[in-house]
Amino acid sequence: MRDNYALDAELYDIVYADYVDDIGFYVDEAVAADGHCLELGCGTGRVLLPVARAGVTVTGLDVSKPMLARLGRKVAALPDDIRSQVTVDHGDMRSFKLDPQFALIYVPFRAFLHLMQVSDQLDALRNIYRHLRPGGRLILNFFDPSLEYIVAHSGPIGGALHTTGESFIDPRTGRLLVEWATIQYSQHLQRIDQYYVYDEVDQRGRVVGRLYRNLQMRYIFRWEFEHLLARCGFELVALYGTFDRQPFIQSGQELIWVAQRPVAG
Repeated sequence: MRDNYALDAELYDIVYADYVDDIGFYVDEAVAADGHCLELGCGTGRVLLPVARAGVTVTGLDVSKPMLARLGRKVAALPDDIRSQVTVDHGDMRSFKLDPQFALIYVPFRAFLHLMQVSDQLDALRNIYRHLRPGGRLILNFFDPSLEYIVAHSGPIGGALHTTGESFIDPRTGRLLVEWATIQYSQHLQRIDQYYVYDEVDQRGRVVGRLYRNLQMRYIFRWEFEHLLARCGFELVALYGTFDRQPFIQSGQELIWVAQRPVAG
């Protein structure tokens, strides 16, 4: 599994510092699970740390060593009672081997889409199933693919570099980071190649540095994933379109999946 975040874990925290839409949802689900939870694709702890602060025993697993190193420093700074509830492991969601049978395994922020082949997705789902206790739940989310957007960003000119309208203050330098992006869809592979450029701008408006971030994902359609879940033995409990648990009713919403290992499974 490719490490999409090897270049700059600190940059990841800067870019996503204000993204909190999903945190309350995952915290509530982890508390309700009433048992040991596992977060796959835990990164630098954007979701994992609030889960731990809510009193949940949680293990975080990620393929990116730079992200885990940054998370490790954050965990070390926690109060003793919270730190004792957190375990951090390096591993791949397709092949990790841990002893506990978890009450909940969750994969936030579209991390499942970094699995680039159907065989990878099946390996991950089967491995997750093995690590859930009977009745344990899998929860994950990713976007509902827009055919209109995919067509617009396919072909030779679909991936033109453009400003995203986002900018950030880099706390390491105090300088402005202006975000640019290029995105290219390969429809026959259901593949997305994204490349982000961050221009570092000084107080006089000069570009004095440039940072890069590359992402690869494989998008998944709604019914495709429902079949993948069934193929791996899961029962679908709910499909939400919003993080306040409204049902999925129209294209363009988030796909938020709640599946369960059968009690007798």
